[in-house]
Amino acid sequence: YHDNTDPFIAKRLIQHFTTSNPDPSYVKAVVTAFRTGKYESIGSGQYGDLSAAIAAVLLEPDALSVVLDADPFHGSVREPLMKVISFLRSMEVELSPNRKAFKLSTPFVRNIGQMAHSFPSVFSFFLPEYVPSGRVGLARLTSPESMLSDMPKIVGMLNGLYSTIKYGVSPCNNGFGKGKNLSNCVEGDYSNAAAKLSFARPSVPAEDVVEELDMLLTNGRLSAENKQILVNAYNSKLPDEAAALRMVQQLIVSSPEFHTSNAVRPSGSPRSIPESPPPKGVPYKAIVYLMLAGGADSFNMLVPHTCAQKDMYTEYADIRTTIAIPKRNLLPIDATSSNQVCEQFGINPHLPTVQKLYNEGDLLWFANAGVLTQPVDKSNYRGKTRTQLFAHNRMQAEIQHVDPFEEDLDTGVMGRVSDALMSEEGMSVERFNIFNRAEGLEGRYGSDPYIIDAHGVPAFNEDASSVDMFDLIKEMNAAADFDSGVFADLWSESLLSSIKANDLLTEALENVQLSSSFGSDSYGKSMEMISKLIATRDIRGVDRDIFYFSVSGWDAHKKLSWNEGTNLPLLDGAIAAFSNEMKSMGIWDGITVIQMSDFGRTLPANGGDGSDHAWGGNYMMMGGTVRGGQVLGTYPDVLTDDGPLILQRGRVIPTTSWDVIFAGIAEWAGVPSASLGYVCPNLDKFPESSRFTMAQLFETL
Repeated sequence: YHDNTDPFIAKRLIQHFTTSNPDPSYVKAVVTAFRTGKYESIGSGQYGDLSAAIAAVLLEPDALSVVLDADPFHGSVREPLMKVISFLRSMEVELSPNRKAFKLSTPFVRNIGQMAHSFPSVFSFFLPEYVPSGRVGLARLTSPESMLSDMPKIVGMLNGLYSTIKYGVSPCNNGFGKGKNLSNCVEGDYSNAAAKLSFARPSVPAEDVVEELDMLLTNGRLSAENKQILVNAYNSKLPDEAAALRMVQQLIVSSPEFHTSNAVRPSGSPRSIPESPPPKGVPYKAIVYLMLAGGADSFNMLVPHTCAQKDMYTEYADIRTTIAIPKRNLLPIDATSSNQVCEQFGINPHLPTVQKLYNEGDLLWFANAGVLTQPVDKSNYRGKTRTQLFAHNRMQAEIQHVDPFEEDLDTGVMGRVSDALMSEEGMSVERFNIFNRAEGLEGRYGSDPYIIDAHGVPAFNEDASSVDMFDLIKEMNAAADFDSGVFADLWSESLLSSIKANDLLTEALENVQLSSSFGSDSYGKSMEMISKLIATRDIRGVDRDIFYFSVSGWDAHKKLSWNEGTNLPLLDGAIAAFSNEMKSMGIWDGITVIQMSDFGRTLPANGGDGSDHAWGGNYMMMGGTVRGGQVLGTYPDVLTDDGPLILQRGRVIPTTSWDVIFAGIAEWAGVPSASLGYVCPNLDKFPESSRFTMAQLFETL
């Protein structure tokens, strides 16, 4: 067995069961149990016995010691599904009469971010190495589950829990129950519920009720301050004991102690939420960062067509065999002014809008671009490349960070663009992740990036149980001392920021109407939401917006033609609707869309009529001032294994780095030349001759 197997499995098991950042001695104990198949008297003695490994995870001192509860860095954010299930069990959920089971709502997984057997990708629901912002990030600690602590999922989780408490498992006010969302429901009326919580403690003092709920729902972690808030809230609802219990249950599931395994030490001060700066009043611009997650086969998106130097199409067809696109099906584009090996390239036949925008001068291609630490060739790429190549998670992370030497930890390239625009130019900048959190938008200045569901922004806590409920939630999540749990602090900050952002965006988006029709797929819904947010730019008072959205499904190890036929039309349709909408708004000149993917793919077909992980690829950039109708970079002039850029298995060494591309985009957005080194810290590794000037990329406004 590989030496890495045991520690890899051991650390992942510990992360799921006890703490996100285990001590090496803890990992070693689990590794030993896994290898020997024994933990004390538990296990068969055979390698890989999971009973022994799990026993070590749960019975080691690091898992059982109450002393470690005082360590602010010990523990984790709890997984969303575990929170829901443990809450239902602890509060004694019971089926309504004549019900054999209850079903959860269709958007349940979208609302909380997790559901059994519903992994969004092969990487599960979150990345084990994820490092969030805030104190956790500053300490270089991982918090995998916090990838799901974003605005839509925090609001979705709390709305669902509140609804369950007030109405039972039902669709009332965005509840978890299956069925069409119901409003105007009556608290305490369970007639619409498939199940309800049966936990009740009549004629019991408030202090005793709170103590029992503390033990059941937070393992006794509630601070004395939060307990007192709950006791006061309970007493305020008396003599209606049922209403009092519902109120306290809702407040507990809003607390950091419920959502994390940290102890909290409140400082006695309210928690502040950063305010956005006022707009500078410069003409609006927006960057849209489009990730095709999984590794799109971009050598089937931009294909050699007509080439005077040599017959590049035949070489392409010979190397790609069963996955090559017939020449007659390609959509030709002119590249005579681009100094490439071909005078004409062919666009994938599923991308007619891309061809149209290219021909209209609004779209360009970057040929053979990718993650580079510095310029390399076949003889030195291993020694001179810092990034772990060909791996989805590492390559996606580097595309978002564009900082291979980690000169500015915990920031992404678009986050640093935002930093420079705010700190150097005094602009008001907002950053939006559509659907999921993205490291590429993390920065040092301003409020955290918004995370928004492409399906819309539901109201938070409709028909609240008390007019002062939000004030009580803020008190439960007040500022904490520096030695308080960092994961609890992360939750509280995310919660209050999410509620504030949710309220602002709900109001801003309420009356937005678009003139273009978008598809109901992930591409269409994401581009539609971005369009709506751009329409609210004046209401929000921003000079710049930066958007990120990622759509998976591009890891075509088999049936590439089917994959392209499924994904590319959806992508093309979303681009068509978005560009039309921006033109209708009169804002197309202020938009730049950069499309990217983890990596390119191997040129030869594999045994499943697909292609595998590689390196360099071809990518689009479009917008009203993009100097389109050209192919920049250098398209490989030899595609066979003896080519100077072709590694084993047909992996292409990129010749254009993301550093030089993002430096150009940053300059277009308004980042001064002196700050480009901050935005792209590795830019100086690439000679001036390999960089693009503003005049090459964009027309003057």
